[in-house]
Amino acid sequence: MEVIRIDASDLGNQAYLVTDGARAMVIDPPRPVGKVVDMVRSRGLQLEMVVDTHLHNDHVSGGPELAEATGAVYAVCADEHVRGARGIVDGDRFEIGALVVTVKATPGHTPLHQSFVVSEGEECAVFTGGSLLIGTVGRTDLLGAGLAASLASAQWSSVRWMLDNLPDETGVHPTHGFGSFCSSTTCAGTETTIGAERDVNPAARLDCETFVKTLLDGFGDYPSYFAHMAPRNRKGLLPAAYLEPVPTLAAGDVEELTTRMWVIDVRPRATFAAAHVPGTVNAGVDGPLATYAGWTMPWGDPFALVASDEAELSRARDLLAHIGLDRPTGLSVPGPESRSGQLRLATFVELAAEWTDDVTIIDVRRLEEWDSGHLEGAHHLAVHRLVDAELPEGRLWLHCAVGYRAVLGASLLLRAGREVVAIDDTWSAASDAGLPISKVVGT
Repeated sequence: MEVIRIDASDLGNQAYLVTDGARAMVIDPPRPVGKVVDMVRSRGLQLEMVVDTHLHNDHVSGGPELAEATGAVYAVCADEHVRGARGIVDGDRFEIGALVVTVKATPGHTPLHQSFVVSEGEECAVFTGGSLLIGTVGRTDLLGAGLAASLASAQWSSVRWMLDNLPDETGVHPTHGFGSFCSSTTCAGTETTIGAERDVNPAARLDCETFVKTLLDGFGDYPSYFAHMAPRNRKGLLPAAYLEPVPTLAAGDVEELTTRMWVIDVRPRATFAAAHVPGTVNAGVDGPLATYAGWTMPWGDPFALVASDEAELSRARDLLAHIGLDRPTGLSVPGPESRSGQLRLATFVELAAEWTDDVTIIDVRRLEEWDSGHLEGAHHLAVHRLVDAELPEGRLWLHCAVGYRAVLGASLLLRAGREVVAIDDTWSAASDAGLPISKVVGT
């Protein structure tokens, strides 16, 4: 049995291609599916089944498209009633070549979550989706606070079943946890085993009541677009609009378009800051574009894309396809003459040099980041809350942890006519610059 990781790290996820060398299955594939199709074909494999462990809350599944492209069967829990999918239930057992696959209900991350125990001879692996992660578990609040506690209890039972019933050497292969908002905490590393998780996983170390309380106390914000993913995934196969041609914008059309819709400049932030079309918003392809485009723009609003070249536009479309933002209004590579907008980038050292009582600092990180340490006197407002916020008058200095969100936030405020400076620097440099830092008591 060979397990091949398929990286979807822009959303903090991994998918898996599992094969006996001739026949194969894929678990939790992302969109676009071309990368996986190429992997299957380059290895001369026959893909027989594509499965999802659950209806994903953070992305549109590539399962139906991958099955359509390869002739494989697409399967998901029968009680999810996904259009066109084969329904599978707890205890189902099927063979893919020499691989034996057993379906195990593991509710917690979602009520109908399933894991897949795959074996070939004495070798065994379990594909755990958003259930058992590396040193942690999937969060249980994505379907609403009202279900979070009961799902957390179910999560404890599901993880304990795996830890109590699978051999120590069983490889554990989760989908979430590598920066994903579906994980309750960040995973350390990319590989683990049942034996290792018995020693470190909170579900193994804590009783159910303590586990539930600890889990619920640790949840932070998650992107607002999550609310639209499971209903979209339940629809099954839909046209791959991200592969369709999109009108090309003339250079003069871009600035006019910014008055009517979101125009996202997907170039790296330093390039954007040096020169951009006024009114465009920066979310670069070199960072979590899909996450923050989906979290910042009102869902369903029209949008267009601008970039440095066609390759950057193509990459942006692929990333946005992960979350179903398939239909940009237009694409453009504007010429230098139309890029008259500029944004000042600064460091924490420069902030320290210009620090006065009149300096207004906006920390655009998430609340849990703010609680762990923030600049004294700063205002906290996460970047996804900037659009409709009431902010102090005058020049605003924005910072985050590395610069990506600060520039995104600054571009949003520039679009609204504000005077801003974006700190393009790492948070650790703030203390090195001698800036005063406070911490919320208890964190």
